[in-house]
Amino acid sequence: MKTLAIQSTTPSPKTHAMRVVPTLLSLLSLGLSPSAHAADFGNFELSGFVKEEFSHCDNCSRGYANPSSFDPRGALDNPPNPPVNLPEESGAHGSNLGLMMATAGYHYEFDNAVTVLARASGRERNNQPDIYGQYLIDGYVGASHPQYGSISVGTLSTRSWTRTDAFSYPVGLSTSWAESGAGYSVIPRAIRLATKEFALPVGKIRFEITSGTASKQNPLNAQSSVVPPPRPTLTEGFIQYSNDHHLIELIYQQSSGAVQSSFSKGALFGSQGNTNANDPTYQTPREDVTILEGNYYPNPVWQVTYGIKRSEWSGQQQQCDYSTAKAVCYFDQAGFNYDNQGQAHHAIEWDAFGGVLYHHGLWTATGAATRMNKAYVATPTEWGQDNTATFLNLGLYRKMPEVYKNLEVYAGIGRVLYGGQYPAPLSMPSNLADGAVDPRVSHSGNSITIGANLLF
Repeated sequence: MKTLAIQSTTPSPKTHAMRVVPTLLSLLSLGLSPSAHAADFGNFELSGFVKEEFSHCDNCSRGYANPSSFDPRGALDNPPNPPVNLPEESGAHGSNLGLMMATAGYHYEFDNAVTVLARASGRERNNQPDIYGQYLIDGYVGASHPQYGSISVGTLSTRSWTRTDAFSYPVGLSTSWAESGAGYSVIPRAIRLATKEFALPVGKIRFEITSGTASKQNPLNAQSSVVPPPRPTLTEGFIQYSNDHHLIELIYQQSSGAVQSSFSKGALFGSQGNTNANDPTYQTPREDVTILEGNYYPNPVWQVTYGIKRSEWSGQQQQCDYSTAKAVCYFDQAGFNYDNQGQAHHAIEWDAFGGVLYHHGLWTATGAATRMNKAYVATPTEWGQDNTATFLNLGLYRKMPEVYKNLEVYAGIGRVLYGGQYPAPLSMPSNLADGAVDPRVSHSGNSITIGANLLF
């Protein structure tokens, strides 16, 4: 039986231009990853991409007035200090993005069918790491056998990022879908076990389990700690099913002891513990995400993509890095979903994603949307739990074999709509993260994007 399983989990060359509009289209609209165009040198392999993109937004905020890591959403009362992170003036604004990724790999197959391999991947955006503090998104060694499965050990990117990106990038919504909500993208020290593909009467199925950790994070003044920093840990399960017309994946990721946020593209990074001796309510932060997503292929021309995501956060108090005398509080590590009294609150949010692709020769046209809903949380402070957001995108993509076989160009338009003038929904990393339209002052914004991507 012919199946549609997609084994590659290489993140796509996606757009981050101001994190403005959901981007448009790329070669991955055809279900391909950069590794599909790898250059082989015997047992060695080199692949990657380079892209340049330009975006223009008609109603984007120019940034924050009085920016501060304290109260990142501008949701708290700050007397006697002035309010922080107030929105700057909104208006027309343009930006460009340079993004590149390179992957080097080695593999060797023995006579008994055991294959050993090593792989290293790095990403750069505008001459900086694409993921803050994490040039390396994959760096591991492993072994596989067609009858027993595989094992990988080292720095591993998570399925909660790479697979959601693989589904949403082809329709221009990787920013709002793959980079938002609960979860983490890279595990600095991890091990992954994967089964072989099992044949079923109705298709094929495979399973994975990944577990890992990162370094503990002490405050700069370690003597400030009342509760020592926990060891951040993460466990992720992944199931992939496929047949002639369907590709369906289920991901569950849970973590403990890591800094909380709704930027699911951030790497696993340790929480500092508790530095507030007057706060007996401190608990080790916990975060988890469940994602069900898939593609439906009714025929070679049409493709439907979809997803449902459940994000859950325990809430995390913001931590101070006190001076030696503990006379002054320097806010060192931001919290998540805490109220005016500093109390953290448990929250759950359900989000959805869907799109349609139409393939015609060298052309692909797309239309898609991401919906962020209100969160289930009991808190006296409006952190964005009562807001909603809808991201819309129409894209057009064309392969350019006349110029170079692995060159593509794309263009499209995007729109963001908010439900109310509150801080951004909990699933958004910040008020300006997904679209750069500040929901506290604007209900909507529009954008246009053009770009080119070269794969090697």
